Amino acid sequence: MQNASAALQLRRPIVVTGLGIHGWRPFAIAATASGVVAILFTGWTAYHWISDQATIDVDDIGEAAAAFIAAFSCALAAARNAGRTRLAWSFFAASALSWGVGEVIWSVYQVGFGIAVPFPSAADAGFLLAVPLAVIGVFAFTSAPSRIATRGETVLSGTIVALSLLFIAWTFGLGKVYESSPTTPEAQAIGLAYPVGDIIVATVLVVALRRARRAEIGRMLLLLGGLAFAALADSAFAYMTANGSYGALGSVLDAGWVVGYLLIALAPIWPARDRNELKAEGPLELWQLALPWVAVLGAAIAAVNQAATNQNLDRFATVLAGSIGILFVASHVLSHRDSLSLLVKSQRAEAQLEHRNNLLDEIVSHAPLGIARVGVDMNIIDVNPRMAALLRTSPPKMTGEAVAKYLHPDEFTRVFEVFQPLWRGVVDTIESDSRAIRADNTDVWLHWSATGVRNAAGRLEYFLAMYEDTDAEHAANEAAAAHLAGLERLNRLKSEFVSLVSHEFRTALVGISGFSEMIRDEDVSLEEAKTYAGDINKDADRLNRMINDMLDLDRIEAGHLTLHPQPVDLNSLLQDAVDRARASSARHVFKSTLDPLQPSVLADPDRIAQVVANLLSNAIKYSP
Repeated sequence: MQNASAALQLRRPIVVTGLGIHGWRPFAIAATASGVVAILFTGWTAYHWISDQATIDVDDIGEAAAAFIAAFSCALAAARNAGRTRLAWSFFAASALSWGVGEVIWSVYQVGFGIAVPFPSAADAGFLLAVPLAVIGVFAFTSAPSRIATRGETVLSGTIVALSLLFIAWTFGLGKVYESSPTTPEAQAIGLAYPVGDIIVATVLVVALRRARRAEIGRMLLLLGGLAFAALADSAFAYMTANGSYGALGSVLDAGWVVGYLLIALAPIWPARDRNELKAEGPLELWQLALPWVAVLGAAIAAVNQAATNQNLDRFATVLAGSIGILFVASHVLSHRDSLSLLVKSQRAEAQLEHRNNLLDEIVSHAPLGIARVGVDMNIIDVNPRMAALLRTSPPKMTGEAVAKYLHPDEFTRVFEVFQPLWRGVVDTIESDSRAIRADNTDVWLHWSATGVRNAAGRLEYFLAMYEDTDAEHAANEAAAAHLAGLERLNRLKSEFVSLVSHEFRTALVGISGFSEMIRDEDVSLEEAKTYAGDINKDADRLNRMINDMLDLDRIEAGHLTLHPQPVDLNSLLQDAVDRARASSARHVFKSTLDPLQPSVLADPDRIAQVVANLLSNAIKYSP
């Protein structure tokens, strides 16, 4: 018997591949034709159209033709496949061919010789051989269970089901039919082989169907349905032969063979799927586990019925009951041993899982990064100690809190927008930097990444986020940005300074060059030469002051600037600065109002001149 422990093992699916035909049109045409043939055959055998001999001919030849069609279809499927699938289709083809040969022998007696078919005959060999070949074909579609105990349980369960069904059939009339049958013991044994074979086929059908994968249910139903119809016709034939009611005209139940083999012929034509998906099946369901128990329960009810009606079990029924009991005990021994083995493996697996969980917890607890599980409602599920340390709190205090509590007010809206692609499943991981608020209300910058964790159904369960303290890095980046801005400002000032100095130098040099050329090339008087020389001297003084300004700037930066105070006539110094400014810009009007009574003051004339020159230069530069 299969128990709860055996149910934990995954079933191996049956993989059925047919002719590889795509589309429903070929199958629909073949199915329609088969349906029409089955209806006509059933009607003919039921109402004996035309004549009795015509009915006998149609019955015998039609059954053989259906079997040969199934054999051809399965053989073609075997030729187009490989491995176990080819082997399975080959057995189905051999089964149909064996049954067809038996029917040909039967037809030779009835149609060819026009005599009643003896029972048993050579035809029975073909009929009975078709049963094990079909059963092997079904089993060839799937591999055997991997564990020895499970294989033993499968064999015992199938045997118990078969013997239980045979016991039920025997006690409810099959035994009496054979006891009163006028046939020989050999004929009775052969006749008994038909229902036994049908019982085995019924058992195999259930076992095979529950192992079929979803994509091949249609093809498997055609195969198993065909075997079921053939088994029904076999049982009816055996029963009617045993009680002597099966005549030359046969029975309307003979249509089961035609329908069955036409269904088997349709199985390879079932449309092939574009994708060969293998879905892992789950554990056995309760009804599948209870199937052998139901068969044993039925046998027990049959035995109780025998006792209640004062009927004794004959020798064969007693042997069946005893065999069922022995197999039942053996099955429980194997199940118990398998359960103990699975229990030991389960305990070992639980210990390994617990060890791995403890190791994982230790790794997470001592991870250098902060780790948090955040629900889809943006509430914290749990955190590791490092995460709590980053925010200067404890894990229990953070559990259940909203993420917004630990984010700067300006950050939550942005973080919510960043999470949108992760919510929609557009991306698997996101990362960013955020300004967080610690428990002591201090700010800290955190670099984080978040990954969506989904369940088996694909629904988002929670987010797994990891955090890293980047406060120092962020401060360094801000300082570097400020330093870069300062360097850029100094670079602009340097460019402006170079432009201004080059302009001033060029202006002074133009005056010096022009006046000196006039003195050299023109005939000038002494007074004019002195005037030109005075202008040259002023431009030279101007150049000297600019050079001194640059040197003073360097001294200011170095902290070595010194003053040379002396008596200075401010009126003369200011007037001279105004004259130079007036000469440098013809677009501006300069007005100076000086106090003639202003006495001399003690000052550094060069520095005073620098200050006034800068003021006038800025006035020229920034005035319209």
